[in-house]
Amino acid sequence: MRTTLDLDDALMDALLARHPGASKRAAVENALRLYLALDAVERIRSLRGKLDIEDLSAELRRDRT
Repeated sequence: MRTTLDLDDALMDALLARHPGASKRAAVENALRLYLALDAVERIRSLRGKLDIEDLSAELRRDRT
């Protein structure tokens, strides 16, 4: 998707310094992927204790043999 963004120069410089040789596009895409991955982990952690999960691992291991 083509998008035009007006980004803070200092933020972009800091991002590019952490990704030497990467294009602006690649650096921003990597930053977005990392943000989304970390956000997904936080969302899963926020569910801790809120879901009843039945541990079937022993039963599944027994069925393999």
